[in-house]
Amino acid sequence: MVKGDKIVLFIIILVSLGLFFVTTRPPKEGTSKYISVQIAGKEVDKIPLKEGQEKKSYDYKTRLGKNTLLVENGKCTMVHADCKDQICIHMAPVSQVGETIICLPHKFLVEVKSDQRSPEDMDILLR
Repeated sequence: MVKGDKIVLFIIILVSLGLFFVTTRPPKEGTSKYISVQIAGKEVDKIPLKEGQEKKSYDYKTRLGKNTLLVENGKCTMVHADCKDQICIHMAPVSQVGETIICLPHKFLVEVKSDQRSPEDMDILLR
């Protein structure tokens, strides 16, 4: 192996390592997460979701009933619903993109979304 071969090999290794670190780093998650509140399939509110966020409640009243959300420290939970089954009250707080809280009797959906697209959201054919 001559000196020129070693230089080319070293450059190839550097480029390969650089591409590896660029493509494997996790997507940025900053202030782009938000809570999408949907009633009967229509988005009625967008609530920013951030770490260190102060406690704030949001009331939603429709002809089907009343729901209250509590958003605090980057997490959202349902604290009140006047439906019979109360399943939505017992659901775990949501904080990660894609997690949901659903109140079926009120047609009420809470979903964590993000403005930024992650590599997992891409179509499988593009990979």
